[in-house]
Amino acid sequence: MVQGVKKRRARRFEIPGAKGKYKKTGLFLLIKGFSAKYHVVDVSKGGLSLACDEELNQGEKLIVQLLAPNEKPLNLRARVRWRRQTNSGDMLLGVEFMPFTGHRGHNSHNALDVLRRLDAQYGKE
Repeated sequence: MVQGVKKRRARRFEIPGAKGKYKKTGLFLLIKGFSAKYHVVDVSKGGLSLACDEELNQGEKLIVQLLAPNEKPLNLRARVRWRRQTNSGDMLLGVEFMPFTGHRGHNSHNALDVLRRLDAQYGKE
């Protein structure tokens, strides 16, 4: 990577009061319910980060449910990109959304439209 070039392709934005839940994917894991609700730190069209105290491994595939105020729950297929501890001791989890192609194992075009609308509503230039 060239020094000074940002890796992120989409701007991040905060949704006040947003929560997120997740569940691991896999044949036997799909019958298991979603996790507890966690605070969503920020969102972009490419992924999100949330405060999470559970152990998840980099590369692990998830279904993340974004719970934004006054919105229907939005389920997004994602992959764990990173997990970090903050200075205050909290754990943050960063996930990258799978592509928006509508194909099996990916996200729908409708989900991308919802993220675009949320970006327009909550994002700052």
